[in-house]
Amino acid sequence: MLRQSLAQQQAPFSSLEFIQDNLSIDRTLLLDIVHENHLLYHMEKRDRPNNIIRVLVNLHKFHATKEQLSIAYEKTKLDVASIHVNDSTHKINEKNWVEFLGTSCSYGDYLVFFDRQLSTLGLDETLDRYFYSLEPSIGSQMQPLVQLSFGIEHDLPEIISQALAYYASSYLDTSSILEYCQPYSGENQFNNIQFVNTILFDLIHADQRFDGKIEGNNTFQSAVKLLLKSKSDLIKTYMTVWSSYSQSPQQKLDALLYTAATLTKAASRQQASHVELDWFLAGGQLIDSALAIQKIIRPDQLENWVNLQFLSTLCTFVVQGRPMNVSSNTLTTKSWESCISNIVQNAFDNPKLILALDSVLNARFHNTQLESLCLDIVNTLALFSNDGTWVKSGLGWSN
Repeated sequence: MLRQSLAQQQAPFSSLEFIQDNLSIDRTLLLDIVHENHLLYHMEKRDRPNNIIRVLVNLHKFHATKEQLSIAYEKTKLDVASIHVNDSTHKINEKNWVEFLGTSCSYGDYLVFFDRQLSTLGLDETLDRYFYSLEPSIGSQMQPLVQLSFGIEHDLPEIISQALAYYASSYLDTSSILEYCQPYSGENQFNNIQFVNTILFDLIHADQRFDGKIEGNNTFQSAVKLLLKSKSDLIKTYMTVWSSYSQSPQQKLDALLYTAATLTKAASRQQASHVELDWFLAGGQLIDSALAIQKIIRPDQLENWVNLQFLSTLCTFVVQGRPMNVSSNTLTTKSWESCISNIVQNAFDNPKLILALDSVLNARFHNTQLESLCLDIVNTLALFSNDGTWVKSGLGWSN
């Protein structure tokens, strides 16, 4: 079925023209759009996740026009790769599925496998067997978890199987590092939402043992792998420091969300009216993964995933050059409504921007303590929407 659809090369997003006729995306139409993309594209191309559906859903939520949706779709297609499936559609099965973990080229085969498993077993049993049975993965900046959360939230089985295939094909096991985390003792200290900021900006930023750019093979995933290998003992030390703070997993997750928002603000650079944003720190990925943990991870698994979120935050911070958290003296000049309007008007031509906006709004909704910080961020995003530049190499290296 998958190979037949590939051979036919369906007309891309032929049903797009009907979206604007409805106040909300018709369920059948949304499923058609998901199905078209499910059969055609890989979930990642050189650090660029396939966010076609998330972009379109969010643009539509902000009342984008048909023309804007069409432009955004064409833009997002530039960042996707065609799917590859082995000649045998049953290459991956219940007995050998772990043998292909972490191999990007196996995404298509995993997709066929998880489509079949989800249809046969249902969501809960599939997650038990193929998601929770593995140690949590830090692969692809935890964006497979974000995709999984999106699929579950919108009840889209094909998005869920895409997410599981993405998770498996980008799998990066860090259990040997996570085991250095001390389990939560149950004794709470005074809740300190800024303690992760202290670890990153006061300790790790000043630690010269992290000096030297981590190159990898010119991708973020390879740089993280190299960092985990070359600085393993040092990272384990910081995992112990992190876990020594006697706060509950939920309190730690709240602190990680606060730090993700802080990093979004810190990872920007402005010269006159031109704004540069760090691709991996300011694009909303860390906010999204923290919120995905909050939404879908089971309580008995929460502590392990919160530890992983800290590790992902640490690795992203180091790989991107450990940017400084410099307090800005500039006054916020625009309201939420004005900023959002400006961003949405320009986001169709820069689709990643709409996801960054959605992340900030979700963070603000989740924790009212982030109100002021998030307003600063959307003001930066509004300026950025006027021909700003995404920087993948890390703005921290130029500080």
